[in-house]
Amino acid sequence: MSVINRVLKDLDEKGAASATLTGVQAVRTNLEPPRAHWPWAVALLAALAGTWWLWPQPQPQLPAVAAAPPQEARPQLRMSETLTAPAEGEGATMPPPPEPTRPSFADPQPRREIERNAPSLPPPRQPLPTAAPTEDAGKTMRLDTRLPEPRQARILKEIRPLTPQEQADQAWRQAARLIEQGRGPDALEGLEAALRLDPNHGPARQMLIALSLESGDAARGEALLREGMQLHMKDAWYNRALGQLYLQRGDTRQSAAILKTGLGKGVDAAYWGLYAGVLSKSGHPEEASQAYREAARLSPTHGPWWVGLAVSLEQTGLRADATAAYQRALQTKLDPEVRAFAARKAGESGTP
Repeated sequence: MSVINRVLKDLDEKGAASATLTGVQAVRTNLEPPRAHWPWAVALLAALAGTWWLWPQPQPQLPAVAAAPPQEARPQLRMSETLTAPAEGEGATMPPPPEPTRPSFADPQPRREIERNAPSLPPPRQPLPTAAPTEDAGKTMRLDTRLPEPRQARILKEIRPLTPQEQADQAWRQAARLIEQGRGPDALEGLEAALRLDPNHGPARQMLIALSLESGDAARGEALLREGMQLHMKDAWYNRALGQLYLQRGDTRQSAAILKTGLGKGVDAAYWGLYAGVLSKSGHPEEASQAYREAARLSPTHGPWWVGLAVSLEQTGLRADATAAYQRALQTKLDPEVRAFAARKAGESGTP
């Protein structure tokens, strides 16, 4: 702009100098009109402005950026785009996009250059070809809901030898069937074989004891009973059976002693009644009354226990308690002879 101001100033000075001239002046006889100088000034100004506009400006130095490692070019497609046909060969890759050029002030057409270097968009997606309708199109598809046929499982039978306990149990069951058929003597051999296989087999031992006593072989029956008492410490059945055996022999003292050893094995009312009857026969009414009380407590509807308690109490001199026991016995079910005896004793005790 300083050059334009200078040119205008020169023009102003020239015009002022011509106006101050005095004296004789030369007059041009050429009648041609004076030339105008302003078009030259305008052209000069335009040239200066274009020179300033097109003069390259210094570009700022950008910091150097480390080049990223080359990566395989993968096309980033949107939902509206489709894949184009691949290049020849399966390993062909897309060429890297050209680096964008920075427009400079010296370039008169930067926008056209950018448009020329811009990547071309893929062609619009073409509709997929539709299959021609077939004859089966109108048919409804049905699922096969049938279950597969079950396969027959293969059963492998392995023959396992029986244990001694199983063999003893099998022999006992065979002997029990023989006894049901009335063939008791034939069952003895099977029961003995069962005990040889398993001495702790209780049902076989008890069945063999019963058959031995019924057949009159008391010695073998007693031996089996005593052996059972040692093997089955918590089973009072052997004590009661052995006590009854001695009671049949008339040995009430030995019978009471054997029955007494089995009281702590959870005995029932019948066991207490047997023990009380043995004590009463052996001349121990006080102990007999206590045993009868326990039997009546466990089975209060059994009349013989109340009659036995009344007799024991009467022997000990407790007549009032004996009368109450007789009356309680009459409230139970008794044989006719026992009922008559209890009624007579209750009436005798009630009279002064």
